[in-house]
Amino acid sequence: MSGSPGFAAVLSLLLPGLGQIYRGRWIRGALMILLPILTVLLVGAFVAIADPLTSFVLRNAAAVTFLVASGFFMYHLFVVADAFVGKRRDTGPGRGRHVLDYVVLGVACIALVGFYAAAYRGSAPWAGAFAKVFAPLANGPIGATPGTEQESPPPGWTGTDRLNVLLLGIDTRDESATTQNTDTMIVLSLDPVNKTAAMLSIPRDVYIDRPGVLVDKINAAYAVGGPDLSRRVVEDLLGIRVNAYALVDFDAFTKIVDSVGGVVVDVRRPVRDESYPTPDYGVERLDITAGPQLMDGQTALRFARSRHDTNDYSRAQRQQLVLSSLRTRMAEGDFIRGLPGLIDRVGSVVQTNFDPANILPLAQFGSGIDGNAIRSEVLYPCGGAYPHCELQSSGGANGFYLIPDRAKIRDLAAAVFYDPQVKLEGASVEVRSAGARNGLAQTIADRLTERAFTVSTVSAGATGRSAVLVLNGAKRYTANALALQLGGLPVDTLPASEQSSADIVVRVGSDFRGLATDLAR
Repeated sequence: MSGSPGFAAVLSLLLPGLGQIYRGRWIRGALMILLPILTVLLVGAFVAIADPLTSFVLRNAAAVTFLVASGFFMYHLFVVADAFVGKRRDTGPGRGRHVLDYVVLGVACIALVGFYAAAYRGSAPWAGAFAKVFAPLANGPIGATPGTEQESPPPGWTGTDRLNVLLLGIDTRDESATTQNTDTMIVLSLDPVNKTAAMLSIPRDVYIDRPGVLVDKINAAYAVGGPDLSRRVVEDLLGIRVNAYALVDFDAFTKIVDSVGGVVVDVRRPVRDESYPTPDYGVERLDITAGPQLMDGQTALRFARSRHDTNDYSRAQRQQLVLSSLRTRMAEGDFIRGLPGLIDRVGSVVQTNFDPANILPLAQFGSGIDGNAIRSEVLYPCGGAYPHCELQSSGGANGFYLIPDRAKIRDLAAAVFYDPQVKLEGASVEVRSAGARNGLAQTIADRLTERAFTVSTVSAGATGRSAVLVLNGAKRYTANALALQLGGLPVDTLPASEQSSADIVVRVGSDFRGLATDLAR
């Protein structure tokens, strides 16, 4: 069956290979359908896996986009023409074809030109946006001074484990942006398994005493070694993995807020700052009243950045409040459609080393988190009316510093950035005192509960050595996680002589040294 050449061309216009199938060329049609799909999958896999190829594509995003669009256009044009021509025996002069068929072929070709031209115009801004935002992946580390280490690759994200991103806020009002200290440091953490998120703000004055790495306030890490040094210092301080960083300039922040029509912020107490810094290095008065209000980009920045009225800790809370409001506005509006144009304006000062392949899954997940499932924390100094404290104030002729208690900080981080798989597995845990001092088992139970372990009971038993004893072998992941949290205890099977209704028994003996975070002192 030969069929109508014009109709075959139209079918292959709609789906490459469909016209060939219509004219009885089943194998050829199936191959033409599968070829572009397999090509995209194969090339995409190579680009995603091979870092040099990924960098090349990002560096030449505009040219690659043009070549891809041109290649698909030429392939599609060939398929349409092949469907029109048909089998070799049908290629005689005018055989089986009429003037109308040629007219339909011409219309199909014009439609192809229009479609791929529109596709290129739509994708080119996205290509430029990706090239700017992912410049660190394309061009290597930014912000590093000569002689510093090469940027170490951040730990990858599987899409199911916890994702920790370091947000760095900087002020690029002059050309010395690459040597400036960070104004804001927030670790944003996402738990894709249990659909929760957390934010932890790190005050700028936290003192880092790591010879060979950094001996200065933590906000100087960016000036010394760029965002990668900031990432590594935060990893060491908190005892967690940081998968990526995102660098945001103040001007970019205001444009992002304006692009979503502003953010609705419930101001809990008035903010009055008589010395708020202006772009020309002067000062102005800032007065923001209490109550819910719609803030434009400039107002939101001033609200988040002001520090003369209160202190860095309430300032950190305000920054997290603005970020939460911004996430809500992005989820409500049609933010994605206008994203390429926005990034084109702010891309040089919004940069990240996050894997581009995970951007869309991350955006879908982030927009779907309930606001009540986001935990906000700040590292606080001791001696004030704060819910917890991890820092000691130190002032003198050499300036003001916040000396970190590493054990307390890591203990808070372990609770804020709990293991998603532990929470998902939901294994019941019994903490059993086996000769430990009075109250220790309950203390351990409370601290494990803070870290998302499900402690069902606290009991006392016969004297024995500390260990993690497994009754339900299907809960082995939680048992191994417990062993790590408890300073490397051995993991064994619960003896038949010991009974328990829990999946796992944590036996705490007189030899127990402490949780892993305590041993970090």
